[in-house]
Amino acid sequence: MVITGSALFIEPGTTEQVTQKLREYPEITIQTTAPSGTELVVNMEAENHGALEDLCNSLKEHIPEIIDVAHIYIHFEEEVEKMVSGGSDDGQ
Repeated sequence: MVITGSALFIEPGTTEQVTQKLREYPEITIQTTAPSGTELVVNMEAENHGALEDLCNSLKEHIPEIIDVAHIYIHFEEEVEKMVSGGSDDGQ
């Protein structure tokens, strides 16, 4: 499992539209909105690094008001444990 703290950079004035659309993604939790209205801070959960990339691409495709996604932190302890123990993960 990969868990992130991420910033979603959005078009000015689209906070409400973006937050409504994000509610359709159960793997995303909205934490806060920047006072400028151009950033949202969210947590994302994904099975692995590949699934996280797919999720970010899906967000940008389905919510065109999202300009970019920047991960502030990524917790991937389980992924590291799998690699150290010799386990593999086809999703990267």
